[in-house]
Amino acid sequence: MSVYYQLKAIEDGKSKRSASGLFEVTAEEAGRSKLPIVAAITPEEFEDLGIDLNVLKRSPIALVHSESNYVDVYPDFIVGSISIPQKSCDAPLAASFAFYLDDTKLLFVDDEEGAQDILSSAVSTGVVGDVTPAHCLYFFVKEFLINEYAELGKFEDAMERHEEDMINGKADLQPMKLMEYRRCTMRFGVYYQQIAAIATELADNENKMMSKSDARSFAHISTLAERLTSRAEMLKEYSLQLYEMQETHIDLKQNAIMQVFTIVTVLFAPLTLVTSWFGMNLHVLPGTEWGFMWVALIIAGLTSTGLLLWLFYRRKWL
Repeated sequence: MSVYYQLKAIEDGKSKRSASGLFEVTAEEAGRSKLPIVAAITPEEFEDLGIDLNVLKRSPIALVHSESNYVDVYPDFIVGSISIPQKSCDAPLAASFAFYLDDTKLLFVDDEEGAQDILSSAVSTGVVGDVTPAHCLYFFVKEFLINEYAELGKFEDAMERHEEDMINGKADLQPMKLMEYRRCTMRFGVYYQQIAAIATELADNENKMMSKSDARSFAHISTLAERLTSRAEMLKEYSLQLYEMQETHIDLKQNAIMQVFTIVTVLFAPLTLVTSWFGMNLHVLPGTEWGFMWVALIIAGLTSTGLLLWLFYRRKWL
């Protein structure tokens, strides 16, 4: 389902700053409008607009299902794609769509509803800013980046809970879960880097299509994305630390088990020696004819075991 908006100026007697809002219109009204248009349309509707695609390296229709963030700057317009990952590592992309920007319109090309949902969220805020499609693109990108700090914070909280469980011995974090954390943070980092690269290229304003204020707005997006990249890198390092902690925890458990086996083996070593010696079917061994030899052997075994226990306790091995 497609949706069209007109970008209209909003009069505010209390403020001298320019502002604008997005007001929904029909497709016919958008076609007749002389005001800037922002729309989320299907690939078929974009093709029906008759825009010359021969000069494009990659058309918006081909970029609809792109799994990366991409932008091409042409003399009179800009084409790109936006691919937003889910915060769950095993989930598919949250949204993937293309966009087309020129002086009079901003078109999001999407055969699902990802772009439309973000656009509706942006519209619900009321005021957009400057009355230009470029500023609306800035506002759109800002809309889905603004909550990323909170989402990364939730991700970090989950990792901290697992760390506390490991420290308190309540649960062991599975290696696959740790690898999942690492894959997620790497994917987020790549996503933010791509957004920063797109924003930097738009801020350069190579084709001079945008005003200086709009170009500065994309510089703000670039800075925001770079900060998110740094946060994602920090979380990736944190996941590696959790992995190392888990490996250390496993090593300590194995060492404790081996310590128990070693102590048991040493405690029974004297008894094993005595039983092996006197268990041989030989009549030439001294003391085999003595009737109280079995009592002496029991006393010797208990004494040696008690001495070893005392030694282990003194050395704090128990």
